[in-house]
Amino acid sequence: MTDTAWAPLSRRTAGLPPAEPIEAVPDWLYPRLAEWLYHVLQFTDGPIMVLRPGHGLTTTTREIMIRVRTATQPWLLPADDPTFLDAIDATVAHGDWVTEGWTEYGNPDDLERMLAAANFAWRVNVDWRGLERRIDPTATAAVTATIRTASEEAAGHLAAAWDACHGRHPDPDKAYAEAVKAVEAATCPLVLPANGNATLGTVRDHLRDAPAKWELDLPRKDGNAGAVTPMVGMLTALYEGQRSRHAGTASARRQTQAEAEAAVHLAATLVQWLTADVLRRTP
Repeated sequence: MTDTAWAPLSRRTAGLPPAEPIEAVPDWLYPRLAEWLYHVLQFTDGPIMVLRPGHGLTTTTREIMIRVRTATQPWLLPADDPTFLDAIDATVAHGDWVTEGWTEYGNPDDLERMLAAANFAWRVNVDWRGLERRIDPTATAAVTATIRTASEEAAGHLAAAWDACHGRHPDPDKAYAEAVKAVEAATCPLVLPANGNATLGTVRDHLRDAPAKWELDLPRKDGNAGAVTPMVGMLTALYEGQRSRHAGTASARRQTQAEAEAAVHLAATLVQWLTADVLRRTP
């Protein structure tokens, strides 16, 4: 199933676009989500049951209840309780989906089909790490492809940045910091391999101060290899925009969500360029 939102016939014939994604859990979707939770946590395809505390609950159910800090069985949480979606998020992220029994009664793909059909604002991320904002599918696909092709270290930081930015509980400071680390993991070994203390700043300074040593696989107007200037500009924007890196200075502050989103997507572009050898030493 694609991420393209389906528009009902009534909207199409009226010339209207698909409706905006649904933010709150509607009453017509809630039973299906509660049923999915019950089946995958209790390893059963039977009807939902109310179980006595401490009796009949699987170890997995108890673990999810502890993780989201609730004494209520997850499938019985009200639709308007944020903990209900937290329980779904935790189940996706911590489910042992490769163990026999988990996929027999449902899996994250089944859940995502429901969420996509409902045009819900939250989706299952592609690596089954939890729920994330349903954003532009082209951007999601591009970042996912970069994570899968980058080095293990860069990919890990970029995935963490994406989760902190678009996950159930956004953390702009963490998202920005992980975005910087993803770029450092991709640039430092390439640009300054002998410098064990290299950072985003030192890499940027080197490329800026020694432009003749590097070129981009983006040709100039005359057809020759491109100057490294555009990458220096991108690195500078990412480096100087991190206001939460240090505390106690006049310009130090928390990052905003918009800043974190910009940083993560910029970092994804930089990591993709570096993975694809867009930056290279001059012959």
